[in-house]
Amino acid sequence: MIRNAKGRKFQYDSEEEAFAELAERGEGATVWTRDVYRVLFITRSVDGWKQVPDPRD
Repeated sequence: MIRNAKGRKFQYDSEEEAFAELAERGEGATVWTRDVYRVLFITRSVDGWKQVPDPRD
């Protein structure tokens, strides 16, 4: 997920895809990820969302 400076959220399938789109979301945008597991048709988060450091820095 990308969260921009205004708090708007954009969902992506992978961290790589999110980092590729990061520059288009404006200054102050950050990438977030979470570990999830599925039980039947329900997706649960283990620890919630965590910010991912930008590997390009």
